[in-house]
Amino acid sequence: MAARSFLSAYLLVGLLNVISVATSNDQGVILTKPLLMPLLMAWLIAETRSAWPTPLRLLLAGLAFAWLGDLLLMGDTDMLFALGIAAFLVTQVAYAYGYTRVEGIAFRRGIPQHSDAPVRGIISRRPVTLLPFALFYVVLVLAIWPTADQFRLPVLVYGICLVAMAVSALNLIGRAPAKAAWTTFAGAALFVASDSLIALTSFGPVADSPAMGALIMLTYVIGQGLIAVGLVTVVRDLRQVRAALTSSTEAPSI
Repeated sequence: MAARSFLSAYLLVGLLNVISVATSNDQGVILTKPLLMPLLMAWLIAETRSAWPTPLRLLLAGLAFAWLGDLLLMGDTDMLFALGIAAFLVTQVAYAYGYTRVEGIAFRRGIPQHSDAPVRGIISRRPVTLLPFALFYVVLVLAIWPTADQFRLPVLVYGICLVAMAVSALNLIGRAPAKAAWTTFAGAALFVASDSLIALTSFGPVADSPAMGALIMLTYVIGQGLIAVGLVTVVRDLRQVRAALTSSTEAPSI
């Protein structure tokens, strides 16, 4: 019950933040943005209780650094902007590493398989799926490179980590129940969209505006929510599937 209340509060505050950005209500932004990640972290803690495998600990760390990044990016100096990018860089690394630490199960057409071989996700089985991510990264860099100035190197490094985070999320497919895996990847994709829009408005050809700011926050709020809910569900579903597989193998034959 408490977990659901925290998630509902997160969605409500997120909506109020988007509206505040869209209407250029600076006071509303100041009041709502610092509450977003703490509410999502509170949901995570209430939802998982005492079950804290490595992926969820990394998720919590990523949310904490995202909160720090949110606070820093509310400033208006280049130094605070750079520190905000650094904080979100840690978030991307924590998320990406968390996805790789999920102890997956081989799934074929949605059915879990008994296998002693290493469990591979869709990226590992079909490396060609990396091409759209590589193309997206190249296009984004080309768009912001001419005007990024002193932020060129940080943006290059951050972009690599951002794309790697999305790739790692996609690689959950085939290693976890499909719905939870796709939910996590959808969140990662929206996070990529949000940060890409920040880069394009800060350094690239896209004009900054209240509407664009609202879109950035909308994709960010939904993306972070889907990442958190998706990864928690991935871990929980895998635990249940693994228990079911163990029970089936231990059941006596008739």
